[in-house]
Amino acid sequence: MDSQLAQKANGNLRTTKDPRDLRPEAACQRLRECQDQRNACEAIREIVSNLLGCEEMALFQFDPKRARLSLIWSFGIEPKTLHLPEMFRGSAFSGVLAGEAYIDRTSGDPELVGHGEKASAFVPIRFNGETAGVLVLLRLLPQKMKIDELDRGLLAVVSREAGKPLFGCGPSGPARGERNQ
Repeated sequence: MDSQLAQKANGNLRTTKDPRDLRPEAACQRLRECQDQRNACEAIREIVSNLLGCEEMALFQFDPKRARLSLIWSFGIEPKTLHLPEMFRGSAFSGVLAGEAYIDRTSGDPELVGHGEKASAFVPIRFNGETAGVLVLLRLLPQKMKIDELDRGLLAVVSREAGKPLFGCGPSGPARGERNQ
């Protein structure tokens, strides 16, 4: 499946100046093909790993009644060791819940990212006009120092398109033992 996504993103290199411009289209198509939460989590992993360049991520569902996040899936990290970075408090939390992605604009020390001190991004996952979840991107690949403008377009697609297969398909999500693959 990873090679199919890469082929979609790189399919027409002659008509564009930057082949990464096709990434949002490929991501949108892949997410719209998802039939359930499990498939949506795998699609997000493909998109974020292969098209953006992130090796650690976690997906949380937002409970508006309790104003609380619950981990529903992760990749590249042990769920028991995951602690949301301190920056995900106050105005950053409010902004993400309002639908605005929080992107770390600094190129930081890769050793700190994902260990409770820094995160690369917090991406709201929208469903029915509200933030239903948050995708947390922790450690980027070593050769990728920060999320750029083209990456932001890709994350906007994930924010807009992932909600329906994640939260609109019922309780057919990943089995407890399959959350961190």
